[in-house]
This record gives sequence, structure tokens and C-alpha cells, in this order.
Amino acid sequence: MEELLFIQKYYHYLIAFIFLLIAMTFLSEFKKSLGIYSGINFITICFSIIVILYLGNRDVSIGFDTFRYEYNFSLYENSGSFFIRKDPFFDFISYLFANYLNFNLFLVFCSSVYVLGTFYGLKLIFGRDFYIPFLIFLIYPYFINMGINVIRSGLGGSLFLIGIGVYYKRNNFLKSFLWIGMSLLFHISMVIPLLFFLITKFFNNTKFIFIIWLCSIVLAILGINIIASFVSVIEGLTTRIGDYAVNNEGESSWINFLMFGFFPIIFGVYFVLSKKILDPYYKWLVNAYMLIHIPYIILINTQFASRIGYLAEFMMPLILAYPLIKTDSYKQPFFKVKFCVIIFLVFLVKGYKVLVI
Repeated sequence: MEELLFIQKYYHYLIAFIFLLIAMTFLSEFKKSLGIYSGINFITICFSIIVILYLGNRDVSIGFDTFRYEYNFSLYENSGSFFIRKDPFFDFISYLFANYLNFNLFLVFCSSVYVLGTFYGLKLIFGRDFYIPFLIFLIYPYFINMGINVIRSGLGGSLFLIGIGVYYKRNNFLKSFLWIGMSLLFHISMVIPLLFFLITKFFNNTKFIFIIWLCSIVLAILGINIIASFVSVIEGLTTRIGDYAVNNEGESSWINFLMFGFFPIIFGVYFVLSKKILDPYYKWLVNAYMLIHIPYIILINTQFASRIGYLAEFMMPLILAYPLIKTDSYKQPFFKVKFCVIIFLVFLVKGYKVLVI
């Protein structure tokens, strides 16, 4: 209950922010002024800081992983020496904060990288319109989970997004890979999106990948967990992967998948195959998003689903916003206002149970 109240309070802040954004966006339709866009940028930065402080100053009882991070933090405090537990860079940051600062500042730092990393990555791609995909990031179901629970995945995803943004902005593979490499050091699971991004760089048949994606949905509906069968072969390497892949989750993730997984892919495939968007960057994103999504779909009713869902979903703001913002044919009057209103309505559908407790 305490965690639900924590999320509810965040939702109240978010509603106020969305209303302010809609009003500012509405004004921008009448006056194409740099001052208005500067104002949108300013209030988005201010809200980002509020979210960072809110997530970073949470009580240790908020989130099922926060107390684990505190326990691991205390190991570095008491040992006084550095050792690698799981992910080198994340462990090194923990060690530095444990020896020179405190756990509260450590959480604020993690929240900063998580929120501002996505902020920066989206700004590289969308310029002054970045606040629209950023708003999608703030409302989708993994935002809170990756901000207070599996925060290493959240940090890794945000840094990976910067790498994607750098590649779009500068077409510099080396600089992009430096950011992506850093995301791997924060959480090794980011090797999965990296692998699928590399595969789809050379294999870009969207129609064929889409068919494979549809087959994975059929397997999930029939309860055929081919990944669990594969995991049994490598269970000697790690029992944790095996447990996540075969244990049933208390609640199904199908609703989240339909709203935040199924629709974005149908949306992206529609624009690539039907609307014939020729932008190779967007086609690459859609193809990679589909492939990364496949393990999540097959494992959708297991404990592992929520852990790997973010490996695809952190790209969702790009999938939804790119064809509507980056193509001239969709720059219609009041389009951005309508887009923000739709995002708000989706948020209400998703979050009404929390808002009414």
C-alpha cells in the first residue's frame, strides 16, 4: 500500500505537468516563438529534477529492490575495498558512494542518470519536440519499476538510448558504442538489445521479422515456453535465469503488452510497410524492437517477463513518436496538442486504479 501511495503521488505531479505541457503546446500553435519552446524546455527540465528528487529520496521500504541495494551498499561501506558483484560500473559507483557519500545520494545519482539519460537521448533525436516522446517515457508501465526496483536495467536502458541518439545525430558508430558499452557495464542484460540491433543492421526484412514476432504471440497464447526448454540446457551456468524463465507470475502482463507492446509494433510496422516510410533509421528501430520483444512475449507469464520487458520497451517513445514528428506529412494544425492529449488519456486508462485508491 505504501508503494501504491508513492506512485499515486507521482501521478498527481505528472498530471499537473501534462496539463502545463498541453497549455504551452497549444500556445505554440498560435505563436511560433522560440520563447515558448524555451519555456517548454524549462518546465520539462524542472519536472525532471522533481522526479529525480522524488525517486531518489524514497524510503527504503518503497520498491522490493531498494532494501537489497541498501544491503549491497552496506557491504562496500563495511569492507572498504572494491570488488565486483555483478555489473562492474554499477558496483564501482556503489563503492565510491559508499566510501565518500551516502546511500541517499546514491539513489539520487541513479535517478539522475535514469531520467536525464533518456531526456538527453530523446533531445538528440527530436530536437525541440523531444518533450512528446519524453512524456511517453514518463507514463509507460516500466517507468516506476525501473526507477525504484531494477534500477540497473533503467540506467542501462537510458545510456543505451543516448547511444542510439548519438548515432542518429552524428552517425558516429564509435561514440555511439562508447555509450552503449557503458550501458553494458551498468547492466549486462543490455547485450540483448545490442545483439538484435547488430542483427537488424544487416538483416532488415521487416515483413519476415514481423511474421516471427506474430509466431511468438501464438506460442505465448498456447503456453509453449521454448525459452524455458533452452534454459534447461544452460542451467548449469546460472540457476537464476532458469527460475525466472519457468516460474509463473502472479499477475499476467498481457494488458501491459497490448497497450505498450502490441500497439507500438503494429503502429511501427504499419508505417514501414504500408505508409512506406523510407527512413532507414526508423526501419532499423522497428526491426530491432520486434526482435527484442520476442523473448518478452514468450515469457510473458513468468517472473522474467518484467525483468526483460524493458530491454525492448525503453525504445517505445521512439517507435511511437518518430514517424509522427520527423515526417512533414504529419505536421498538421494542433497535431502536437492532440498527441499530448492522447498520451494523457492513455495514462488515465493505465493509471486510474492507482489514482482512485
